[in-house]
Amino acid sequence: MVVDDEPTQRMAASLICRSLGIQTIFDHENARDALTDLEGEAKAVDLVICDLDLPEMDGMEFIRRIGQMSAKPAILIVSGHPASVLDSVETMARAYGLTVMGSVGKPLTKAVLEPVLDQLDALEITIPNHPGMSAAELDGYIDGGRFEPFFQPQVQLSDGRVQGAEVLARLIAPGGAVYGPDVFLSRIEERDMAADFTLGIIEQALEMAHQWPEHMQSVTLSFNLSPAMIDDLSIMGAILERIDLADTAPERLIFEVLETAMAQNPKVFMENAARLRLRGFGLALDDYGQGHSTLDQLRRLPFSELKIDRAFVTGLSTDASKRAIVSNTIAMSRDLNLKVVAEGVETEAEAAMLNEFGCDLAQGFLYADALNADEFAEFVGRCPEFETA
Repeated sequence: MVVDDEPTQRMAASLICRSLGIQTIFDHENARDALTDLEGEAKAVDLVICDLDLPEMDGMEFIRRIGQMSAKPAILIVSGHPASVLDSVETMARAYGLTVMGSVGKPLTKAVLEPVLDQLDALEITIPNHPGMSAAELDGYIDGGRFEPFFQPQVQLSDGRVQGAEVLARLIAPGGAVYGPDVFLSRIEERDMAADFTLGIIEQALEMAHQWPEHMQSVTLSFNLSPAMIDDLSIMGAILERIDLADTAPERLIFEVLETAMAQNPKVFMENAARLRLRGFGLALDDYGQGHSTLDQLRRLPFSELKIDRAFVTGLSTDASKRAIVSNTIAMSRDLNLKVVAEGVETEAEAAMLNEFGCDLAQGFLYADALNADEFAEFVGRCPEFETA
């Protein structure tokens, strides 16, 4: 769907879409008509290309209204506004749960749109349109344990070796459809099942990793811990018990926590963080730059790794302010003896710049989407440039 009040811009964007093989294109000069279409016959729209300066309803309200829909298309912003304004709009859109494919200046060109569509194809497994499940169906899948760990490769930027993988949960519906956490996670949290769910994913992932060939037994596995879990002493004890039973070397495992987790219960957080590090596990500060951590917290808490949020990585090669933030973050991390992982790396230019800055690892669609256990092993095996460390 193309939404722009300038007829020539709409026509040009539609022609480019058709030249790239897009069969069904909706175009609108205002956001209200576009919303009506999205709520009606255009529910299956995969991508909305929109300007921000729209009549009656501006682009910010339009994006917010899309974020409130059950079926959320991806967004590409086409605007002549400064990068600082576009960054703010992208951040807002992501806060509403939207997949933002970037923001580009006018006029839209084929060279710009083609890689966006390629990335959208790659995202299909993790950002499906709403599956149309009833609450009862979703609860049935949850109770039936239809979840499986997927593994997104983490590649060493200096030499291209596969160093590790972030473990991400996926729901496998009957028929083989794969759904990401946007479909099921809020329901799991509503039912107060997050701890058992995470424990189950950890157990499955460790069992799968044991089946990998010998040359992959040094691959690290990173698991996300919710703020509620890192704030609970009993849950952390249960995690450690499961890992002991799995007989996995602690140096292979890294636990990722969000910046916001540090503020909720500082004493318990510090105790659990110290316990993990004393046992030999890695501890990563996830989505750095999106929360409220301070330099003093980074100095005092026993982190071993810092993950730069994708919001700072996307467009890094063309945005001077992002380059300044990322380069200084990496320099600071090296001084604090922290390994640095960049999330959401999608282009060779981004990877090259991160490597130049001294970033250690990268993950993102440039390398691979999250893969099931067998696919991950095949990925490592068939890509000699991504040999394991």
